[in-house]
Amino acid sequence: MKTPVTNPRQLITRQVGRLGCLTLALVALCSHGLLQAGEPTRSRPTTTRHGSLDVTEIVAATSSDDARRSVAARIPLDQLQDHHRAQVEDLLGGHTLFRCLPAIRIELEPATYEYYRRNPSMAVAVWKVLGISKLQLNTTAAPDLYTVKSPDGSDGTIEILLRTDDLLIVRGTGTWHSGLLPTPIRSEGLVVLRHRFEQDTEGRRYVSHQAALFLTFPSKSVRSAARLVAPVTNMIADRNFQDISLFLRMMQVASVERPGWVEMIAGRLEGRTRAERDEFLKSAARAVVADRRRRRSNTQR
Repeated sequence: MKTPVTNPRQLITRQVGRLGCLTLALVALCSHGLLQAGEPTRSRPTTTRHGSLDVTEIVAATSSDDARRSVAARIPLDQLQDHHRAQVEDLLGGHTLFRCLPAIRIELEPATYEYYRRNPSMAVAVWKVLGISKLQLNTTAAPDLYTVKSPDGSDGTIEILLRTDDLLIVRGTGTWHSGLLPTPIRSEGLVVLRHRFEQDTEGRRYVSHQAALFLTFPSKSVRSAARLVAPVTNMIADRNFQDISLFLRMMQVASVERPGWVEMIAGRLEGRTRAERDEFLKSAARAVVADRRRRRSNTQR
């Protein structure tokens, strides 16, 4: 399924509701986005000349038991530290809610994907400049540990348990406000994100990625309520993952076709060091270089 985009920011900031700070922050950390509606802003690239802002759904989302077993069976528990392995095994238990989000294919440079996969807080900083999210994702003194806060009072911690060339496993705990239930909820979640890179005959690069969510609640009554509203929250999570993918594609196209806009974003990033801003711009520059090489190679054929 392809989604044509004429106004990238309008699309990625459409109102998709709230699933809760923990689950979407987990998706944000793995896949770079909690995209909420915001007021229109001028801090966006104008319409593109060449780049198409399309993403393609290649595998539909599911909550089936078969998918749950398949995802769980492929988790390399032997590569986790002992205490992390125990945490993951608990989250894979029978009381955990499960959703395998749609697999999305994006035309995107591998270096761009890797940059945001390893620097999720920079994605959050960009959203703040664009006015599309007020989520706060901050690093801590501990490696691979983040704190997350939302304006509605939701907060928690997120930890990367395992990062390999094609896999990211993240665990989060927190208290969040769902917008669907009347009281704050304590919960724990796990995201398993896999991706692969491809290249077509014309040299265009693609990334296909898919995330699986496991979410559990200490309270039995809350678990029952969460299962009741699962059809709604599943739809929200699916849509958010698509919008996350569109954000990545938008940044790729903007880097190539609107470098001045990207430089403006870099200048407005709050709480970032000069080195972090420079690395942000270098990531964009690498996308420009790769695009020029591809076009030159195709012209010479």
